[in-house]
Amino acid sequence: MADYTLYYWPVPFRGEFIRAILAHQGAMVEEPDAAAIGSMMQADPATQPVPHMAPPLLVDNASGEAVAEMPAICFWLGQRFGLMPEEPHRSALAMKLVNDANDVLDEITLNGGKSMWTESAWTDYQPRLRRWMHIWEATHARGWLPADEEGLAQIVTATLWGVMTDRLPRLRPMLEAEAPGVAQSTDRFRALPSLSAQARDSRDRFGEAWCGGDIEKSLRRVL
Repeated sequence: MADYTLYYWPVPFRGEFIRAILAHQGAMVEEPDAAAIGSMMQADPATQPVPHMAPPLLVDNASGEAVAEMPAICFWLGQRFGLMPEEPHRSALAMKLVNDANDVLDEITLNGGKSMWTESAWTDYQPRLRRWMHIWEATHARGWLPADEEGLAQIVTATLWGVMTDRLPRLRPMLEAEAPGVAQSTDRFRALPSLSAQARDSRDRFGEAWCGGDIEKSLRRVL
């Protein structure tokens, strides 16, 4: 039996953070199909493993414990697997990066595709995306993403910027220009055997897809 069941759509996006953490730990994961995900979403909250609106949802198959929402799942796994710094301030900073990553995903998909990208909207947004990269680079420069740690902050950073610029390669030059230290750190962590294997599996399963749907189509058009 798989160690965990992950309910998430067949695209990388938010689910990829969870997949990467579990792959780093060598956990076995089952992912139900879209029909099962839809059924779970429609279920009465009283009968769901944990009351939630939409995936990701992660279930520990041994205990039956479940957590929804990407940042909460990352925190749960980070504590469970010893991926959080022991010092409280550093631990809080790791969680800040998870929440920052979630914010970046919300912004670059226009809050889950509530509207579509246009040339003018993308031009207006680019300074803000560059600022997000500057925020990560400043975090890296302060030593809060040490290369000798394989923790939650490093995995989340590598997954956010690595997967985004792999699936949307026109963003890679921007990352290298605005956050060269983060780009190098991302490459280094993505090259770890566990994360490299997970990235290959994701590519095999999902192809070029990143977030999916019409919002990805509009994003690719403006890029």
